[in-house]
Amino acid sequence: MTVAKAPTNPRRAALIKLIQVARRDLGRQCGLDELAYRDILRTIGKSESLAAMSVPNMELVLAHMKAKGFVVRPKAGDRPQALNPDASKVRALWLFLHALGEVRDPSEKALAAYVKRIAKVDDLRWARGRVVETLIETLKKWAMRRLPEAVAALRAEVLMAHRAVPLNSDQAELAMQAQRCLNRGQGFDMHWQAWEYLSKALDRPISTEMDALKVEEGLQ
Repeated sequence: MTVAKAPTNPRRAALIKLIQVARRDLGRQCGLDELAYRDILRTIGKSESLAAMSVPNMELVLAHMKAKGFVVRPKAGDRPQALNPDASKVRALWLFLHALGEVRDPSEKALAAYVKRIAKVDDLRWARGRVVETLIETLKKWAMRRLPEAVAALRAEVLMAHRAVPLNSDQAELAMQAQRCLNRGQGFDMHWQAWEYLSKALDRPISTEMDALKVEEGLQ
């Protein structure tokens, strides 16, 4: 009797390949050796090997390696990334939804399909004015279905971490900044900022591709 194999998670397979490429690239760029690589897997990915690592933790490892200088090279035939500020914000929101676990596929192709369904345009680069505003607001509302819960979970993690080992001054300041954000408002921007501060307090890497979501100083 033949036993059917469990279906392969395409995102898991893609992440394994990307992390392996990042390992080689960072080895050439900054001398990342086997010991340092295993340390990243253990401290960021909470596992000794990729094979045993969860997909969310793989995402964290990849984000960490990007922060160290790894750049994902687009495949031939991939849609080019739109570069105008509004398009960058839409893409950042899409990636953030992926980080929250709301979007399974963070690729440009998947984003393009979403843009076409919501904005009725074939390419994000063509979205302008009210169309791109609608995209941004729709994605923010989608994120807010999950974001308050995610922020609350991060706050609980920070508290547990503090009880185990007191936070250092930088971590404590980040946690207080998060609370100040929530005191100022309960909308997307303040929740996003709180999520960012709390993630940093827990030493979790955040993709630089989400920088477009940062709140301007005068608006905080």
